[in-house]
Amino acid sequence: QVTSEKLCRARQELHFQAASYLCLLRSARQHAALHQEYHGRGERSPEEVAGLVGFRLPQQPGGKG
Repeated sequence: QVTSEKLCRARQELHFQAASYLCLLRSARQHAALHQEYHGRGERSPEEVAGLVGFRLPQQPGGKG
């Protein structure tokens, strides 16, 4: 025999599962967006790094020439 209490519990459980799945989808999309924005592209050359901070490297090591 199905009582109204069992029906109510099933409805609440379904609502909880739906809210959990929605949270999972939002988190996965946010993670993908953050990963795409901040994922490194590997090691940079010294010249690239110097350019990022506004410096220039000398043409020859030690400043000779």
